[in-house]
Amino acid sequence: MIRSKGFQILRRLNVLSSIRGKITFILVALMLTAGGAGYLTYQSLDRVSEEVGKMTGSNLPQLAQSNALIMSANKTKDAMIRVLMARNVEDLAAASKVVESSAVKLLAAVEALPQEQSAELAAEQKQVSDALTISIDARANAFENSSRVNSMTLQLQQLAAELQGILLETADDAYFNISMQGDDTISSIEETMLDLVESKFATLQSLLEIRAEINLLTGISLAMATTKDSAMLSILTDLSVSSHDRLMVSMDVLETSDAGLSVSEDLQDVAEFLKPQGSAGRPVASDLILSKRQSADKMLAAAVDDMVFELTIAADDAATGNRDAIQGLLDNEVAFMNTLLEINSWLSAFQIEALKIATAENVEQARVAEKTMFAAAQALAGYREFGQGQFTEQLDGISAMAAPDSGLAFFRIKSIEADLAAAQAVGDTVEAVLKIASLASVRGLESQNSITEQALGIASNAVELKSRLEQFGWVAMGFVVGTLLLSHMLIVRPLNAISLTTERLSQGDMSPVKGFDRSSDEIARIAGALTVFRDGLVEKEELTRVAEEERVANQAQQTAAVGAIGDGLARLASGDLTYRIEEEMTDGYAQLKQDFNSTAHTLNMTVVDVVNVAESIRNGSSEINQASDDLSHRTESQAATLEETAAALEQLTASVRSAAEGARDAESTTNEARAQASESGRVVEDAVHAMRDIEDSSSQISQIISVIDDIAFQTNLLALNAGVEAARAGDAGRGFAVVASEVRGLSQRTTDAAREIKALISKSSTQVESGVDLVGRAGEALQNISERVTHISNLVSNIADSTSEQATGLGEANIAVSQLDQVTQQNAAMVEETNAAGQLLSADAKKLVDLMANFAVSHSADAHSATDDFAGEGGQEGFERAIA
Repeated sequence: MIRSKGFQILRRLNVLSSIRGKITFILVALMLTAGGAGYLTYQSLDRVSEEVGKMTGSNLPQLAQSNALIMSANKTKDAMIRVLMARNVEDLAAASKVVESSAVKLLAAVEALPQEQSAELAAEQKQVSDALTISIDARANAFENSSRVNSMTLQLQQLAAELQGILLETADDAYFNISMQGDDTISSIEETMLDLVESKFATLQSLLEIRAEINLLTGISLAMATTKDSAMLSILTDLSVSSHDRLMVSMDVLETSDAGLSVSEDLQDVAEFLKPQGSAGRPVASDLILSKRQSADKMLAAAVDDMVFELTIAADDAATGNRDAIQGLLDNEVAFMNTLLEINSWLSAFQIEALKIATAENVEQARVAEKTMFAAAQALAGYREFGQGQFTEQLDGISAMAAPDSGLAFFRIKSIEADLAAAQAVGDTVEAVLKIASLASVRGLESQNSITEQALGIASNAVELKSRLEQFGWVAMGFVVGTLLLSHMLIVRPLNAISLTTERLSQGDMSPVKGFDRSSDEIARIAGALTVFRDGLVEKEELTRVAEEERVANQAQQTAAVGAIGDGLARLASGDLTYRIEEEMTDGYAQLKQDFNSTAHTLNMTVVDVVNVAESIRNGSSEINQASDDLSHRTESQAATLEETAAALEQLTASVRSAAEGARDAESTTNEARAQASESGRVVEDAVHAMRDIEDSSSQISQIISVIDDIAFQTNLLALNAGVEAARAGDAGRGFAVVASEVRGLSQRTTDAAREIKALISKSSTQVESGVDLVGRAGEALQNISERVTHISNLVSNIADSTSEQATGLGEANIAVSQLDQVTQQNAAMVEETNAAGQLLSADAKKLVDLMANFAVSHSADAHSATDDFAGEGGQEGFERAIA
């Protein structure tokens, strides 16, 4: 014990006894090593500083002179570029000042060089100054020619604007004339179509409707005279009233037209004669009815023919008039408008080529544009006498700008040539500047070589520093290796040992923790904690073993109780309801034993009640069978009475046959009316063809207007191209952009005028289509009338067929119904008896369901055990055996 305390006192006095002290010792040693390396680096950098001082004293000034010369040459080059980039005289003057300043700086840089090099570069500097002067003069000449080009371009814009104004006024007058004549043409077409649609077609439709209604009323009158069926008479009467009402409406419409007045009075007599009246089977003068219909048909046929003839003549006159009006419009006003568009197109072409010349980048482009502009000028000169010479002054001024020796192209070519001369001077300047820069570069290269030698000396010092640092590094590496070995022996190995001990405890090895008394303080404390942890695990294992023994004992008691209950359930499943559990059980399973025995007793009593209810259900079923036998015998006696019904139906059959013959007569009359309606339909088709011809004429007019619209669209495209070229020209083409905008506005107004005319023609075509639709509707009305007559004919035929077929069936059905009524009364009594038995059976079944509801399971084998005994052995013996 005393020895252990003494060991702990020595451990506290030893600084390296803990891991913290050992790590601190290692860090201090590493810091000393880094300090030695820093001292060696400082000595080498001091030598480098001496070499750099020598470099800045002699070589760098020479390099600075070379750089100054190169910068002066670059400024001279920038001044030359500014001369080339000047856009006007003011920019050129500013660039000239910059050139003078850069020339002075270049001269100063050359004079700052040593005398030999300064004399060598003096000639090059003089060449640079002369070339810059030539370039400035060439640029000034180019600006003068460009000014003349801009002046002529502005003059062209003014002349084009004046010409565009005259063209605009002339086009407005032509547009007004086209609009006036177009309105007259549209008014004429509208009046013609209004007369055709609202007057003649309406009259024709009324005549055809009257003809169809008279034919329908004739057929209905003949059918009503022959039919004896009240239902059929009611249908025919309704058809007659509705047809007569439609006839009177058509008569009122016919009286409002001039063509209908001649036949209106005679048709009123026929309508009054065919007014629905009388009853079934009344005597009717069929010949008189047919005579009235034929006379009315002749009048209507003549009136329809006259109206179709008038429609044909009117349609031909309308087509001829429309064609002449449109052709005159095209030959005069539209042709004048087309000529104005041609002048505008050539003017746009001239302006576009003028813009191309103004923006040409070389002489070849200017020559090509000059040829095209000269051709456009000649084309415009051909219109000097058009419009009584109102365009002569402007066209002469525009043609003068295309002159080869004084026109726009001449001055543009002079400007391009001046730019080329300036570019040549710039090339000479570049050569001289590059020579000066190359000589300055050579001198700078010499300075760089000297600086390179000094840099090599600095590099040798760095190599020496590197060698010393490598030697010091090997020493430091040896120290680090020793430190690592020491840390492994004093830190890592004890940590590994304590880690292995911890893993052994985690795997279940509960041997004592030993061998850490002389380790570091931290390792010793960890070992003490592991000892406490190991003792706790040993105690926990002992408690676990005792609990497992108690669990095994409880499991044995539970297994015995479950086995007893399982045996009892197996006996119940086999049908033995007398079994009871007799084994003794612990307190936890005693209540379960008592519940099982009580359940078996209740189930036994329930099965006995179920068997009794089954006997009651059997008795009720016997009574139902007896009642069904009685009902069968009475049904057989009922069949014998049905044979007596056939004789009474003969009289009814004869009456039905008479009605069928009358229906056949009505069918022949309706077929004749249908043929006349078909003939009227063909007349309407001829009228439709005439209206189609008028519609084709309107389509031709629309095509002509489309041509005018296309011309305006092409003009709009030319104006748009002129605007694009003017935009490319910048300020020089701003006037052309205004002219192009005016041309585009003129073409847009022309397009609007063509669109309005086209809309009017479309409106006329719509009215023609409306007329075609009205005639088509008249044809559809005739077709509907024909279909209605056909439908009536089919109805009459069906009535005749059905009445003949019903002759036998109706009589037999009446007698059979009376006999079946008596049998039905007897069957009702039997049904009451059957219902009583069914109610008894239902009550017993309900009781059976209530009793079976005591079971907590669905239909299973144990629910059918008692009924299986009853079905297998039969009768009362089966019941007694099930109860026992």
